[in-house]
Amino acid sequence: MNSIRILLFACAAGVVSAGPIFSVTDLGSLGGTAAQAFGLNAAGDVVGAASNPFGYTHAFSNFGNGMNDLTFNTGASEGTASGINSSGRIVGTQYVNGQAVATEWVNGAAQTVAPNAAFGSAINDAGQTTGMLANGHAFVASNGFATDLGAFSNGNWSAGYGINNSGEVAGYGMTQSGAFHAFGWTPTTGYTDLGTLGGANSYAMAINDNGQIVGNSQVASGYCHAFLWSGGVMYDLGTLGQSSFAYGINASGDIVGYSYINGAEHAFLYEDGVMLDLNALIDPNSGWVLTQAYAINANGQIVGSGLLNGVQHAFRLDYVPGYRDAEPAIESLTVENSASTPEPATWAMALAGVALLASSKIRIRPQPGRRRLVPKRERPE
Repeated sequence: MNSIRILLFACAAGVVSAGPIFSVTDLGSLGGTAAQAFGLNAAGDVVGAASNPFGYTHAFSNFGNGMNDLTFNTGASEGTASGINSSGRIVGTQYVNGQAVATEWVNGAAQTVAPNAAFGSAINDAGQTTGMLANGHAFVASNGFATDLGAFSNGNWSAGYGINNSGEVAGYGMTQSGAFHAFGWTPTTGYTDLGTLGGANSYAMAINDNGQIVGNSQVASGYCHAFLWSGGVMYDLGTLGQSSFAYGINASGDIVGYSYINGAEHAFLYEDGVMLDLNALIDPNSGWVLTQAYAINANGQIVGSGLLNGVQHAFRLDYVPGYRDAEPAIESLTVENSASTPEPATWAMALAGVALLASSKIRIRPQPGRRRLVPKRERPE
């Protein structure tokens, strides 16, 4: 879907009868007061983390029939599910006796990714996983064995956060100077330092099957901007207001994440050179404020977390039935985005006004692969 087409469909109500682009599904709870969705597969199955009635964070899956507690009865005190592949295999992290253990769930049964794997972040359709070993190095694991990917030359720390179906990994590591830089890793070329957008640090969070990588990087001012790395170039995706952070990308190059507007988090969809506030694409009377988006699949389904009547819930977005069928009716209203490279969409701010801002937020503890990456002093509040 062309982003400008989405904008016109959402804004040109005087010409076309426009309605919400996405419907919002509340993914439920584990009896607690907070939930976040971090991963989904092509079928729309979702994984994440939610609090239970006692306030502990447990990994969950949702295959369309409500939340299933993956941590319950595993011997772990807490857990987070980070990714799910096409066959329903899930990867994440559990905490056993205070120690992080990279975990894979197959048909609901938990098993360790590898004996020395501490954090599990992503899984591909072949069942390869990535994350961080106990020694502070990124890894690729399969069949219970993890390959240590080492670190940058003269660096001593790295972690993988995304893996595609070719076994290519995206993440970030420490450089010789002590800064953190985003990387791409392939089995044939090893590490590639992706650089930054002019600031000291950058962080890669996801990679698609075309080798495109997304994440966030500090700019010269010290704030972070979402980026797309494609064809050897890091592109600044801009923001909705202040800082922005990209976490998911699908095979078409559609990107999701969140951005600050006047100190409040707003989930975004970046498509065809335009960053869109997802709150402008749902029913404004839904009771939702979508704060963070973490993953998007080939069907355009998006998962993340938001505030439903002021309480944090996990969500999944789906295109409204019939919306795609309406494309020909608005074809005459569209203009093509002529930019040959992604660039910030300053006029997309016109959509930001429909979002309701919440003054209080209930949060669960961020998982290692989705933690806040920039010191608080560098963030607008």
